[in-house]
Parts: sequence; C-alpha cells; structure tokens
Amino acid sequence: MQNQTPEEIIQWQDEGIKKQAFTSPAGNGTTEQIRLQEEYLALANAFLLAKHQPEKGRIRLLKTFLKEKRNQQVEIRLHAERAVRGKVSDVGRDFLILTSLLERVWIPYTAVKEATLPFDSPDFDTTHQQILFDNDLRKKLLRNFGATVSRRSKLRELFYEESLMTSLNRWKGHWFKAEIKGGVIFSGRLEEAGEDSIVLKGIGQRKTLLYKELQTIRKARFYQKFKGK
Repeated sequence: MQNQTPEEIIQWQDEGIKKQAFTSPAGNGTTEQIRLQEEYLALANAFLLAKHQPEKGRIRLLKTFLKEKRNQQVEIRLHAERAVRGKVSDVGRDFLILTSLLERVWIPYTAVKEATLPFDSPDFDTTHQQILFDNDLRKKLLRNFGATVSRRSKLRELFYEESLMTSLNRWKGHWFKAEIKGGVIFSGRLEEAGEDSIVLKGIGQRKTLLYKELQTIRKARFYQKFKGK
C-alpha cells in the first residue's frame, strides 16, 4: 500500500466497495415509508384472511393487537360473558397470558370474544422501556442460540411463539384453578399438559379438561409448589 500511487489506492478502494453485498430495498420510498407500508400490508393481509377464513383471521388480528399492547393493561372479554383484566405478559401460538399482582391467567384464543383497553387505562403506542446493549448476550445468541433462548422466558417470547401445551408443561406440579364453559371451576395440581387437554389432580379426584372447553387457567403468583401427601 505504501508503494502504490493515489490512483491505485482509489481503484483498490472502489473494488472493495463493489465486492460488498447489499440487499435490494423493499420499495421506492424512504426507510420509514417502507416500514409503514410493510405494517399496512401485514394488517391488510390479516383482514383479507379474516374475510375468507374468519376464525384464522380473527386470531391473527387478535395476536397483532396483543403484541402491540405487551406489558400494558388490557381487558379480555370471554365467550362466558365476563371480562378478565391484566397486563399482557405473553402472546403464544394459541393462547395469551395476563398477569396481575396476585395471579397469572392463561386464556386460550378459542375462549376470547374480543380484546380491548380498559376505560381507565392509558393507551401507549409502544411499550416504554430502556434499551441496554448486552455484548455477552449477543455472543451467546451467536454461538449457542437455541440453548440461550430456551433458558430465558423473555427471549422465548421474542423469538418463538409457544403453544399452550409447551407453556403449561413448565408448571407441572403447581396448583391451578381452571374454569370451563358453563362457569364450572375445577382446582388441582397440574399433572400433564397434552396436545388437546390438561390433567388436574384435585383432592380425591382426577380431571381431564379439553383446551376447547377452557375459559381461563389461573395460578396464584405467590403460591408454593403443591406437595401432596
């Protein structure tokens, strides 16, 4: 490089720039216009899906709404003609989790009639948070992505949509209170969460509950793991 002429150095730099690979832009506008257009198209596709496949489209729009309100207060109105309030903690593949000071509530999408914001709750466009750049976490994600994500619930929520079965299976042995259609409530220790049902073992009885019949599954946040005699 020291023996090269200025013209040769400029030519070498130009060749280096040409070798760099750049992705094609997603549109003709500015970056913010392209991002807004992508959001608009995603919503337009969801409404189109709802028109031709109402149930799938309804769930997709519901998930979009809930993801935008993560860590904010929402009100979920159930088909059982009552409402549940809480902060959106997780938005899964076929369920959502609301948390309050005293309990955590799993709600299958099949039980949701509609979601809205409580009248006395502020509406934020985005979640208020501070961003910290973690170099150590970055290295772990690059070198061992699967193990790193699986060990942290917040990363699982960010990179992966869990199913209700997967979420509940991490709480085996804990005491739950499940409400099914008709307002019937059954309490018991979670023994198993399968693809279409859960098994709760109460005092003197064992009950299998189908997901499609469930309205809510509640767990007190400060209860200890139940130990049967």
